[in-house]
Amino acid sequence: MTRSFRYGPWPLLGLAVAAAALVAAPATGESAQATPDVDAVLDALADTDPTQLNAALETLRAQANRLEQEAAALRKQADQAEQQATGIARLLEPVLGMAPVPKGPDKARPAMAEDGKSAAPEVTFVNDILPIFEARCSRCHNDDRRRGGLSLATFNHAMEGGSSGQIIEPGNAGGSRIIRLVTQSEEPKMPPKGNPLDAEQLKLIEEWITLGAPRDAGSEVMVAKKTTLAAPEDIFVAADLDGPPPMPEVALAAPKPARDRAVVARAMATSRTAPLAAVGGDRQVFLYGLDEFALLGALPFPEGDVYSITFSLNGQLLLVAGGQEGAAGAAVLYDVRDGKRISAYGKAYDTILAADISPDHRMIATGGPDRKVRVYATETGEELYELGKHTDWVYTVKFSPDGELLASADRAGNLLLWQASNGRPVEPLRGHNGAIHDLAYTYDSNILASAGADGRIFYWDTWKYRAIRNFKAHGGAVFSVDFNREGHLVSSGQDGLTKRWDLNGKELGRFDSLGDWAYQAAFTHDNAAVLSGDWGGEIVAWKADTKERLATLTTNPEPQDAAASVQVAANDGRGQTETAASGGE
Repeated sequence: MTRSFRYGPWPLLGLAVAAAALVAAPATGESAQATPDVDAVLDALADTDPTQLNAALETLRAQANRLEQEAAALRKQADQAEQQATGIARLLEPVLGMAPVPKGPDKARPAMAEDGKSAAPEVTFVNDILPIFEARCSRCHNDDRRRGGLSLATFNHAMEGGSSGQIIEPGNAGGSRIIRLVTQSEEPKMPPKGNPLDAEQLKLIEEWITLGAPRDAGSEVMVAKKTTLAAPEDIFVAADLDGPPPMPEVALAAPKPARDRAVVARAMATSRTAPLAAVGGDRQVFLYGLDEFALLGALPFPEGDVYSITFSLNGQLLLVAGGQEGAAGAAVLYDVRDGKRISAYGKAYDTILAADISPDHRMIATGGPDRKVRVYATETGEELYELGKHTDWVYTVKFSPDGELLASADRAGNLLLWQASNGRPVEPLRGHNGAIHDLAYTYDSNILASAGADGRIFYWDTWKYRAIRNFKAHGGAVFSVDFNREGHLVSSGQDGLTKRWDLNGKELGRFDSLGDWAYQAAFTHDNAAVLSGDWGGEIVAWKADTKERLATLTTNPEPQDAAASVQVAANDGRGQTETAASGGE
């Protein structure tokens, strides 16, 4: 029996058609022929000699590589020009310091000397702040290595900020995030290693921002716009929680009647904070309590087939994505405690294959067959930005646990990093030969793992944006990867195996083979167990250390299998069990 992951392998069709068009109608300068219609292209493709087609494909690849090299060269030239401008400004500092400061409509009036003339700023980026950044920050935050999307190598780049947004608010040192970072009162601490900035350096940075963050002695200072932000609702606040870890606290809906056969276990997730697993079924999601491996109930998903499930970082929210092939799709957010639908996002004309929610609950990212990654505001549903650099169906999207990066990967093997806050491209990561099915970050966000159809797992350094390990993991495609708190990775693959790895790519063990392709594997919240689901809809739980089989779950449970009890939090903060009828909302 021939099967394909999700929709089937067509990653080279567009490239082949383009190559056939190149062979059939080569362009020759300004007298290039018009692009042939689709039928003509397909006829040419069928009649083209494979050797000639391969040569055309190589030509296209060479053109793409040349354009990419030219773009990189232009970016480098722009950065060099910026650095030259900074150097010139530093050389002219004494001259500009004596010259009148020109007025500007969007800038504050410069400070006035006692004689009424414009006074040059006492602290400037070029003269005072850049030397501090060069000495203490440039290792991680330069133009070549932008940790967190942030470069402090030039004034303009420093003012742009990084993947979490602007960090300098001119005129408001107390409201500038860079102050909290360099005083190490907020994560990530700057610098991450070695001694913190000394008192004099901190004083200079604070004074510079208070003066309006002037670039040089000839600058007029800027004043930050004062805005009042409405307090977000509780569910949109980052991962701080009151009370016990989120578990269902009400009776959930009973599962719909079982089908003749189970649904493929392609969508499964475990909470990082509670003994809870979510498994995709037939237009519904089943919640299993992992203390007793009991079915707690179902969350209806009338949008269609379920392709992606993920818990928020703190376990409070559950994001489910899917739809109907070629017709409609959506990502739906649920509250874990009461099972209620919060909202739907990214309503599309095809199913959504991948979705994730940012650690602070403020953004939702989706991807699918249209080759786009779209990011929405969780609270309003507004589309914040769209990313269009993928060349094939987007299979997976993942926010880093620190909220700085968004990674996305597609069926053609493209793995791209973006600044999560604004969608600016960070770096393409090249290595896989074929589709990338899944991504996972270590808990500290420093390493990204990717699972490839080539049977390999890559470990990527998210500081240096390069591969640090890659190894053959499975016979056939690798379908899923998941890290635990210890930095161990669990993977599942087309060979039906579920394996455990360390950060050096050393195999630490393998679990019993499943009856079919192993589509999803994940650690439980306490790292004590591993769950893995297969093509036939069976999900097996093993002890992580001894590999002892603990339980078998399914994507097709009987309605009476739903547990009759749910966990509720008592007023004094201790848990107790309350009996409730299963079935009904």
